[in-house]
Amino acid sequence: MALHACRSQEDLERAFAAGLANLLPGVDAAFCLNEDDAGEYSVRFVLGDDVPLTVHDTVTRDAWNVPDEQRLSFAFRGNTLGDLWLSAAPSDKAREVLDETLTHVAAALVNLALNCEARDASTEYCATLQALEEGIVLFQELDPDAVTARVLALASNMVDAAAGALYVLEEVGNSKSELVLQQALGMPDQLLASFQTADGGKWPDCLMESSAQIVTREEDGTIAGLAADCAPAVLQEVVILPLRYHGVQAGVCVLFNPKGENGHVSESISRLQSFGRLAAALLHRLSLEKTKENSVSIERELQIAETIQKRLVPSEAPPSDAYEFAWHSISAKSIGGDYVDFLTSDLGDIYAIVADASGHGINSALLMTSFRANYRGNAAWLEPSELAASLNNEIVHEVGPTGMFITAVLMRIEPDTNNLSVSSAGHNPTMVYRSATGKIEQIESHGPPLGFMGEIEYEGYDSDVRSGDVLLLYTDGITEATDQDLEMFGEERLEALLCKHAKDGTAQDILDATLKELADFTGCEQHEDDVSLMVVKAR
Repeated sequence: MALHACRSQEDLERAFAAGLANLLPGVDAAFCLNEDDAGEYSVRFVLGDDVPLTVHDTVTRDAWNVPDEQRLSFAFRGNTLGDLWLSAAPSDKAREVLDETLTHVAAALVNLALNCEARDASTEYCATLQALEEGIVLFQELDPDAVTARVLALASNMVDAAAGALYVLEEVGNSKSELVLQQALGMPDQLLASFQTADGGKWPDCLMESSAQIVTREEDGTIAGLAADCAPAVLQEVVILPLRYHGVQAGVCVLFNPKGENGHVSESISRLQSFGRLAAALLHRLSLEKTKENSVSIERELQIAETIQKRLVPSEAPPSDAYEFAWHSISAKSIGGDYVDFLTSDLGDIYAIVADASGHGINSALLMTSFRANYRGNAAWLEPSELAASLNNEIVHEVGPTGMFITAVLMRIEPDTNNLSVSSAGHNPTMVYRSATGKIEQIESHGPPLGFMGEIEYEGYDSDVRSGDVLLLYTDGITEATDQDLEMFGEERLEALLCKHAKDGTAQDILDATLKELADFTGCEQHEDDVSLMVVKAR
């Protein structure tokens, strides 16, 4: 229903309020969410002029004295989320509609919270990859002055700062060593040298233990630990960016008067913090080179990104008695551009995807991270063909003139009806083994890869899945893998493998046999392209 299509809690509450006004015209109402276990509620919306409550207030039940039969609680899986208070008791028919609607409201609220957590996790991961991409060239720079100047310039650009300063520990990793001004931008060195704390201490020593944040000038004139008599009147905001990673402190970057709105600057803090970790790694490497020790390479940061990316791959199969699942995804480099995922809706429908971003490495992983967030936020609300069109428009906007694109096959299985819906955007054919005939059916692409051009309409494929049928989804890292004579593995070999193992093998058996055959064919476990494979078998 429409409530489940809402993208935010505010949209959900507006939609519910509008429906409530139509269902109970003339009845005043208040929609309240549980604030805590102490019996307090947060008022989310009110209908009517006579409700003695104000939106966003925290209240208790006695704030509006209405009978218990006019208080409708709603819950999700036994956990009460809140109440709907009414000025008049609804009719039996209206009560029936309200009970059903509140059940959907509760489920939608929980789904929105889960989606928000997923988006936040993806945003943090995306910020790490963006920071890596922006700073990767710095790891190839040998001139320390060029590195520190570039670090300060990049950090300033992230928040559009009017000025900035980069302080580096004389001995990176030793927080007791002296902070030295390495670079200044838009502010004289002499002015920076005059900065002191309110007690006369050195500034910005007091910022070393801070977190990445934006600080506003206090009423007494102090700002970010800087004494009032030292802070120029024009200085109103300071962004503090400590440079540390894995317990290694390198220094601190201070950015003055960011020009963006506070909301915009706040949104940049996560990205800025990731960049701060990268900058700390850079400065640590320079310090080690200076003392004739081994340099710190980007591989360490890539290992972190690799760990995060691996944790985004599903760790367990969707809960289903009717189907079994097996999947595998491995990057050609530390991080890659393949994507394998499962989702399960409240109704039990299973959504699956195998996608492949052009190229491999940081750029592909960065694009795929954004794609993952968009897919997870929309998969359960759209038909696969509609979802492909929606994702395409987002990718077109994101890749711009870079020429990057994503191929993907989107699949939905309805266990209750065994209905299969598939839409493929420029991806390898999906193979369907039909147990009744022992033959392979191929589902070809329904349109171009995502990101080629906007406003594309994709077609879809609908069919039934019978007991013993097997679905095989894969990326071209498998079919285009080559042996020592540069012969490709190919679709025919993959199809033959499926025919050989589909009847008697489990989903995991089929996957294991395919990976073994691929390794034997190429003669190696590590491949030149990302390799991903998904097998779904109907029991």
